[in-house]
Amino acid sequence: MEHIFYFFLWTFVIYLMHITVHIVPGLKTIHRDHHKFITENDGTTWSWNNVFLFNDTWMSTADLWITEVVPTMLFCWVTGHWWIALFYYVWAAFVQEQTEHNKKVDLYPFLTAGKWHLVHHRIPNRNYGLFIPLWDQMFNTEYKGVVHGIETRED
Repeated sequence: MEHIFYFFLWTFVIYLMHITVHIVPGLKTIHRDHHKFITENDGTTWSWNNVFLFNDTWMSTADLWITEVVPTMLFCWVTGHWWIALFYYVWAAFVQEQTEHNKKVDLYPFLTAGKWHLVHHRIPNRNYGLFIPLWDQMFNTEYKGVVHGIETRED
């Protein structure tokens, strides 16, 4: 039960960090590169660079480290739950690039990978969650429109 609690707490921290990079001006500029890359490319290409937590471009890599890697390390350091860092590394290095932005993946309502997250790239003030949609549902940031058809209408 303790592991589940810390997993959910960690996903909440990542959710908050994702919102932060959409609000803070300097971070917003860095994060915008990630959105631009995913919009202009397939976004489902895995490469050996991912093993080193390098994604797509230097700016997208900085965004990954600011939004996910550093907060995860700090979270693990504060809580002592280093298994989350291991879980996150395996996810980020081997799975994330193939699922998170893949329009063929649809795991909603259980996980946010694929179509659900791609809505965020069309409507940036919705669907911030990593792994689970719970925080978006709780804080009313989940897009309630056509999720599975990847609605393209802006709010």
